[in-house]
Amino acid sequence: MKRDYYEVLGVSKSSSLDEIKKAYRKLAMQYHPDQNPGNKEAEELFKEAAEAYSVLSDADKRRSYDQFGHAGMGGGGFQFDPRQFTDFQDLFGGDIFANLFGGLFGDVFGNRRRSHDGRERGSDLQVELKIAFKEAVFGVDEKEVEIPRQEECNSCKGSGCATGTHPTVCPQCNGSGQIAMRQGFLQMAVPCQKCRGQGKTIMSPCTDCHGEGRQQKKSKVRFKIPAGIGHGQRLRLPGEGMAGRNGGGSGDLYVAFNIERDALYERDGVDLHRRLEIPWPLLVLGGNFSVDTLYGKENIKIVAGTQGNQKLRIANGGVPRLKGSGRGDLFLHIAVNVPKKLSDEQEICVKQLLETMLPSESSSENSGFFSKLLGSDKSNKKKKKR
Repeated sequence: MKRDYYEVLGVSKSSSLDEIKKAYRKLAMQYHPDQNPGNKEAEELFKEAAEAYSVLSDADKRRSYDQFGHAGMGGGGFQFDPRQFTDFQDLFGGDIFANLFGGLFGDVFGNRRRSHDGRERGSDLQVELKIAFKEAVFGVDEKEVEIPRQEECNSCKGSGCATGTHPTVCPQCNGSGQIAMRQGFLQMAVPCQKCRGQGKTIMSPCTDCHGEGRQQKKSKVRFKIPAGIGHGQRLRLPGEGMAGRNGGGSGDLYVAFNIERDALYERDGVDLHRRLEIPWPLLVLGGNFSVDTLYGKENIKIVAGTQGNQKLRIANGGVPRLKGSGRGDLFLHIAVNVPKKLSDEQEICVKQLLETMLPSESSSENSGFFSKLLGSDKSNKKKKKR
């Protein structure tokens, strides 16, 4: 499961492009492969930051991500080219010199993604959930999903230490969690590899979690689906993500909804559309017609002479609005229902009606034809009975 892009860069959803760019620079410098040779974890974090930046720095991609989450990014995946960032000047451009003695490096040294006491919030998670069409329309009082996530270790209560022991200050970074590294004329802060940026080391790790303070488990999460949820929309469940380190609190869980299509209804936001077949005599003569909707039967009035391509509206027959009251509308697209088979009496009536509807010249010319046709039909039916 991918982490939330905003959480990856350590920014909020309201952050400006400059703030997103600045946050990405810090992470890129921290986890750049040149600064962490042979460190696979740093390489993955660098790729993760690059992927998050590629989406959030693009206005259209960011808009789609805000609305649909990872589901809105398509299935192609992020294509990372490590040669793209082999040189710091290529990464930061000409303004690297303007920032050399400014706030950029001060932020790198001064700000960390963990608090001063070593607490670190857990990562956010996202899961895709497929639900039925009517579940999305009416909502569900209780839905359950099972997700793999890291939870606080029951044995050490998240400390990572064996019973009766405590963590000690890291001797390499003296508890700061970072060490200074120089490359050429650049000096920057990188996480301490000995304590992994925690500032503390565990001499006697917990035997159950091996000093991690967390354990991988499969957990069942229950929640309510609100009526009117849309395809691709996300529901945030606070505190249901990954457990944090050192009591830093859990991340959030985002549920992205994949709604199944319905055989009868087509959804457009809060409105519904449906094809409705009506017998053609009723379209000609007009009258009332009973229609089954999601909320019960509705009687609609058919005006005499209604054509097969018209559209009727049933107010408040659509999907409930997530924010606000009321529902959308149901639009009925009229289609002519032509029977494939008629009784003898119906067939005679239709043929007589057709004669009256033909132009006068055609009627006189075809009168003999229809008489013969009717006589032929009767004789054929008599033969079939024999």
